[in-house]
Amino acid sequence: MQLGSCFLDSLTVTSFFGNAEMRSVFNDRQLMQSWLDVEAALARAQASLGVVPHAAAEQITAAARLDRLDADALAGDAVDTVHPLVPLVRALTAACPGDAGRYVHLGATTQDVMDTGFVLRCRAGLDVVQRQVDELVRILRKLALRHRETPMPARTHGQQALPTTFGLRCAVWQSELQRHRERLTELRRRLLVTSMGGAAGTMAGYGPQAFALERAVAAELDLGVADTPWHATPDRFAECLMVLGLVAASAEKLAREVYFLGRTEIGEAHEPQRASQVGSSTMPHKRNPIRCEAVVAAASTLRAQVPLAMQAMVAQDDRDMGVGMTLWKLLPESFILIGGALERLVEVFGDLRVSPERMRANLDVTGGLVLSEAVMLRLAGPLGREQAHHLVMRIVRDSIDQDRPFAEVLRADPQVTAALAGTDVATLLDPLSYVGHAAALVDRALLTSETP
Repeated sequence: MQLGSCFLDSLTVTSFFGNAEMRSVFNDRQLMQSWLDVEAALARAQASLGVVPHAAAEQITAAARLDRLDADALAGDAVDTVHPLVPLVRALTAACPGDAGRYVHLGATTQDVMDTGFVLRCRAGLDVVQRQVDELVRILRKLALRHRETPMPARTHGQQALPTTFGLRCAVWQSELQRHRERLTELRRRLLVTSMGGAAGTMAGYGPQAFALERAVAAELDLGVADTPWHATPDRFAECLMVLGLVAASAEKLAREVYFLGRTEIGEAHEPQRASQVGSSTMPHKRNPIRCEAVVAAASTLRAQVPLAMQAMVAQDDRDMGVGMTLWKLLPESFILIGGALERLVEVFGDLRVSPERMRANLDVTGGLVLSEAVMLRLAGPLGREQAHHLVMRIVRDSIDQDRPFAEVLRADPQVTAALAGTDVATLLDPLSYVGHAAALVDRALLTSETP
């Protein structure tokens, strides 16, 4: 039985996606083991309330290990029953000694066990994602401090705008990830609950002690209790996919930033390259950002799953397995994709090759035009903002059209020389004089956010 991980578990092309740790959480064996864990927890909870004998619960728990079940029988039964859980229940029943098997799955329904099992897997997956995001935040905070005063061009609309610092860029990125850390924490309270609705959501099969049993099962699995059955309201899983989609969007943005900054014409930061790494099979000079490209591919694929997760919320009646089966596919794939994307980003930023020299050189590419706002604001005092803006726009245009240095055209304009009497134009056009409060913003960002 394959539940969404098969295409990510192969080698060659798909080895660029996912990572071993997340695949170990969401492979089919672990998923089925989580269902067995739920069955065992149910039996122990029922024993604690006197519904089943304690000895039977102990025997069910001992037998509820996938490596103790007949894999061939499971596979054959799956073909015969065309059912995701019944083969496992039958195998567990058969594995129990004496009459303990008669108490397996007592009162439960398939979706109770499967949804609760998926919750357990999601918890393990969120543990991995949280740890990876924490590590990325730590790396970005170090980069922000190291480069809090490293000047570089800020870019808007794909063009150089004003001077900024690379440290501020990193501080902004870590702040976004800090918000994702909060979202991941908040998500757990809503997601990590048991599903105990019974066949139609009334809990009738669990008998008169249903509520006590629900609490006992939740305690066994260290989960919360949902206020109402949620067979037909999978918003918890949808929210999980949406949060992963947000993390994926940020991951893709970071990867694209490195991809862009590493262009030959820019050269401000590069993905690390191993000595044995091959950039191109035909062009030895190439140092392709393959990890960043893999992050872009994985993250964009994951984000495409979010609308499907929202569609899965549109369930019919009191249960709709078309919805459930959609989520069986989406959850493992999405966790595997984000696990791989974050692992690669940690590798990239953990050894990012930053070139302060190239950043500084690029600030001079425009010949001072990147300081046009500074000039305009200095002229706004004597001339007024609107007149100063029109004046500097004309001078910028002349500088570009006539291919003359910006400083030269400024010094040749009588309005400018009159308004800036006593001002050193070269100092005014020094990029280092106009990074604003970048360093202070770095400090504020790091002081007001948490170091994981």
